[in-house]
Amino acid sequence: MSTFREKIQEYAQRLKAREDFFTGDVKQLEYFAEHAFNNTEEAVRQKVSVLNHYQIHDLACHEEIIDHILSLNIDEHLGVGDLQVVNNIAHFHYRGKDRVLLEFASEYCNSHKPTVYPIFSEQHIGLMADYLANHDHLKEGETLSEYTTFKEGLDYIMDRFGLTEMLNYYEVHKLDWLYVDKLLKELGSENA
Repeated sequence: MSTFREKIQEYAQRLKAREDFFTGDVKQLEYFAEHAFNNTEEAVRQKVSVLNHYQIHDLACHEEIIDHILSLNIDEHLGVGDLQVVNNIAHFHYRGKDRVLLEFASEYCNSHKPTVYPIFSEQHIGLMADYLANHDHLKEGETLSEYTTFKEGLDYIMDRFGLTEMLNYYEVHKLDWLYVDKLLKELGSENA
């Protein structure tokens, strides 16, 4: 019977072996690397288009998010790895409502610097919160919907399972998206 650490590393190795499967993702990251700045409307428009993120489509707020990002002058903040830039992008007022587009904002920043900005996702956030609480890493009143806390928690988990040297945050997001449900099911059947 394998440990969770061994299994998750096995799945991480599978992910690394499948990099050719992510051709579109590689092109996205290359595009952001080649077009690092966010100081013109056209530059930001292209990046929003390349990301093709569901949160922007669901709200139909392409032009508004472009204006929002431009107004923040984020290049210097991205350059130094300032985590607050994610929150600044995420907190977005649209059609009379305050929105928090943390998934989009973190993916936008991650596409610039995949080793600095983890991609926030609701997919397994409950599982992550339970794990961190059980290991006394998530303190009372802390929530993973706060980006800095999310990053600290993810760093703790990555270190604990030996993933820090193996994967960047973009790859960890893919690991979660592709394999965590399969991994949990596999471990459940082993322990049955």
